[in-house]
Amino acid sequence: MATTTQTQVLFHNQKSSRASSSSLTSPSLPPYEAGSYELRALSTTSSRSSSSPPTYDTTYHHLDAYGSPSQPSFHCTKAFQIESQGHPLIALPIPPRPVSIPIYNVDLASGQVTHLAYESIRLNRCSGNSILVRAGDSEENPVCTTTYRWGPGRPPKLQLTGALSHDEEFEVVNKGLTTRAQVLRTHLGTFSWRYAGKSERKAAGANSLLVLDRIVMVALEGGGQEERRIPVARFVRNEEVRTKGTKATTAGNGGRLMVDLREWEGTKGEGEQMEVLVVASCLVMLKKEVDRRRMQQAIATASLVA
Repeated sequence: MATTTQTQVLFHNQKSSRASSSSLTSPSLPPYEAGSYELRALSTTSSRSSSSPPTYDTTYHHLDAYGSPSQPSFHCTKAFQIESQGHPLIALPIPPRPVSIPIYNVDLASGQVTHLAYESIRLNRCSGNSILVRAGDSEENPVCTTTYRWGPGRPPKLQLTGALSHDEEFEVVNKGLTTRAQVLRTHLGTFSWRYAGKSERKAAGANSLLVLDRIVMVALEGGGQEERRIPVARFVRNEEVRTKGTKATTAGNGGRLMVDLREWEGTKGEGEQMEVLVVASCLVMLKKEVDRRRMQQAIATASLVA
């Protein structure tokens, strides 16, 4: 009987020792700080037997038809037809006439141009300043004004007015000396207009393609930051949608402006502000094309005279 009791005590002590040892060696869960984290893409070289769960970077990317990460998706929620005559390849380098530029709504289902949405009005032939008004509104009630001054170090400025008024002026700044890309920093985010490359133009079926990206800086694992570009608008010009009477060689001619406003859905004020800024800044890009063409023509004319 004593032997049995001793055996039970010994077994109990061994069991308690193992439990104590397990509790001392078991790793505790690491603490996490509150905040926003960017999930990175799952590495294709990781082991299948890894016990850690896979992470995916799906915040700004989608999977293409082959299941691989591709560029951020673009979904047109609203479209406009900008009817600008622009500046032809062969012409005198004189300022264009102050002709209003109509911007029409486009039915997304049929692709047909419908009623007038906006009108860009330039009051003076010798000035690039303009106002953007809604269809049916007077010149005294614009939704945006553009101060456009030609020359280096004098970036165009956009000012929301009326019901969309915002205290700040937004400058359209050249990104660099070797690029035609322009940067627009606003309270709605930082955006950049750029000219798309050959592959993007081919995919969009466009002879000329301007893309407006939203620039977002995201944190990387291990520190550092990375720039992400989210497409917000596309301005397409081809035989089908460019302004009638203009050619592929015409600078600043009109075409189809497609906008993705999903990020601003549910916020009526910001959604309307974003729409106006997209339209107004696209018109600035067309003005810059005209000025670039006029400068080239002035140089060519001067060389002939000399």
